[in-house]
Amino acid sequence: IFEDVTAYRGAEEALRKSEARHRALLRALPDLVVVLDRCGVVLDYHGPNATWLLASTGRCLGRTFHEVLPAEVAREIDVAIAASQATKKVVSVKHKLPAASGVSTYEARVLCAEDDNVYLVIRDVTEQSRMEEQLFISDRMASIGTLAAGVAHEINNPLAALMANLTFAVEDVTKLAQDLHAPGPGTPSPGTGNEGSSQWVAARLQAIDEPLQDARESAERVRHIVRDLKIFSRSDEEKTGAVDVRAVMESSLRMAWNEIRHRARLVKDYAEVPWVEANEGRLGQVFLNLIVNAAQAMPEGRADRNEIRVVTKQDEHGRVVVEIRDTGSGIAESVIPRIFDPFFTTKPIGEGTGLGLSICQRIVTALGGELSVESQLGKGSVFRIILPVAKDQAAQASPTPPAVVAGRRGRILVIDDEPMLGKAVFRMLCRDHEVLTETTARAAIERVSKGERFDLMLCDLMMPELTGMDLHAELLRIAPEQAQKMVFMTGGAFTTHAREFLEEVRNPRIDKPLDVDKVRALVRGLLG
Repeated sequence: IFEDVTAYRGAEEALRKSEARHRALLRALPDLVVVLDRCGVVLDYHGPNATWLLASTGRCLGRTFHEVLPAEVAREIDVAIAASQATKKVVSVKHKLPAASGVSTYEARVLCAEDDNVYLVIRDVTEQSRMEEQLFISDRMASIGTLAAGVAHEINNPLAALMANLTFAVEDVTKLAQDLHAPGPGTPSPGTGNEGSSQWVAARLQAIDEPLQDARESAERVRHIVRDLKIFSRSDEEKTGAVDVRAVMESSLRMAWNEIRHRARLVKDYAEVPWVEANEGRLGQVFLNLIVNAAQAMPEGRADRNEIRVVTKQDEHGRVVVEIRDTGSGIAESVIPRIFDPFFTTKPIGEGTGLGLSICQRIVTALGGELSVESQLGKGSVFRIILPVAKDQAAQASPTPPAVVAGRRGRILVIDDEPMLGKAVFRMLCRDHEVLTETTARAAIERVSKGERFDLMLCDLMMPELTGMDLHAELLRIAPEQAQKMVFMTGGAFTTHAREFLEEVRNPRIDKPLDVDKVRALVRGLLG
């Protein structure tokens, strides 16, 4: 029997060449490509890092991906496979893994194909992630730089009031002390039992109380502004948790107030909404960008004719919706599809990088949310952010402040290189506790080395020569029980080492500027 197999041999050759091209293409890719069957068994794989990401010993083919991939990566891929099966789309997940040079970031793209196989593409995106992080930080700092004059103005106003009121109070107290020491004409004699003298002193003290209260309120405003700046300068961008969108929005509005006040009325239309799963600093960056854009869409000097309305509500799916509405110039319909593209801007040359909205969209998408826009030329715009509700809503409930009760008297050492701050903490606590102060960590070490012991040690985190972190390490060596008694006072962990330290240690910490009531409550709680 003779059969013409020319076409069959041609098909075989074509298939062989196709497979060769396929394998050559896979070898040329910078990604690790893994083919799995419907049960998760590895059918084929190609690409760099195969021996690092996959099992470095033994065979990979014929084993499940749970056996050949790191356990934490395999768990996330399980979730991605389920999502891809449901949507028939590519699903991406990112994961950090330890590497010789530190930590590497890998992105896995998963697709459940029609041939019942699962295609897994793993790419090392460490450098890309670092560049993105720097881009996010640069954009945030650029926003703060743009608002620097306005922030300085917002600080200068309460600071001027603070200084004026304190000057008045100091002068009045000095005059009162002089009058009591050397009574002049019309000054009642401060003799014992003299009711007129007591009333006169009470009236003078009452006159001093008002400027002191105003000074305290002004200082509180400065403290809020400093807190807002700290939120926007944080670098813990990978951490997410339950976040109150209204509190973050308030911080963003305070930062942008000088841009808003001359251009539009600000209307807050807040509905009660649950907390969202987000990162406070990143979410603040999104809000700040959108608020500044809304303000800059309107000319200065027409605040009575324009409006920025901020809305919080929930949609029909229970997600949290934040809207920033403006009555500005609007966006042309032809431009709207491009506004989230990197480097696209409608602003004049030199006034915009074109990265703000692109970064906003990436941040919101990474948080599992959506960012969209509706706009009409000449009538204004609405930017709408939709965010997932936080799984843990426990943080949302405001704890009932405990009744102020006298705690036990403790022996407390305060270490801060700013003498005035040390004195201030001394005054906060000296009525109820024995308080000592030092300006260097070395002096604290000498005290402990000589056998002194303290119920609490309130220590500044960042100091010259020896830091609070150095003190903690030395105390762990010479008196471990004293290291556990440390409470760190910090104006912001602005170095990588400081951030990592605060993440590792379990000691309490207090943010500067210090809140007197919170410091006293913390001390009472720790002393029992």
